[in-house]
Amino acid sequence: MLQDEPGHGGTVAGRIAVLGALAIALGVACKTTTSGGNGCASTGADYVITVDNGVAYSNPNLTVTVGKRVCWENIGSTSHSVTSDPVVDSTVDDTSWHLDGQLNPELVVLYAKFTKLGADYHYHCRYHQGSGMIGTIQVR
Repeated sequence: MLQDEPGHGGTVAGRIAVLGALAIALGVACKTTTSGGNGCASTGADYVITVDNGVAYSNPNLTVTVGKRVCWENIGSTSHSVTSDPVVDSTVDDTSWHLDGQLNPELVVLYAKFTKLGADYHYHCRYHQGSGMIGTIQVR
C-alpha cells in the first residue's frame, strides 16, 4: 500500500501517475512524427543507416557532403545506440559533434550538423563497441 510522504508535496501514487503519463507521452512522441511516422523516411534525411539484431551498422563508412542529414534507424529488436567520439584532427576539429542517441527498436536518431569539410565523424554503439560496432561519417 502506498502512503503519503509528509513534507514532500504529494503522495507516491500521485508521483507514479505523473511519471507514467510522461512515459506514455514520450513513447508516442518517439514513434510518431508530424509527417506521419515511417521512421527515417519521415525525417527528410539524405542518408539512412540501419541496424538490426546484429552488431554492425548497415553503412559503417559513409561519405557525405557538407550540410547533409544522416538518420540512424533500428529495424531489429535489439537495443543499440549512436554515440559520438570526439573529433580530434590536426586539420579539422569540430566541437559540435555531440551525439548519444538511444536506438531502441522503432526509434530513429537524426543528425544534421555535418558542416566541417574534411572532418571524419566517428561513432559507436555503447553496448556493442567491443564487438566492433563502430562507424565513420566522412565529409568531403
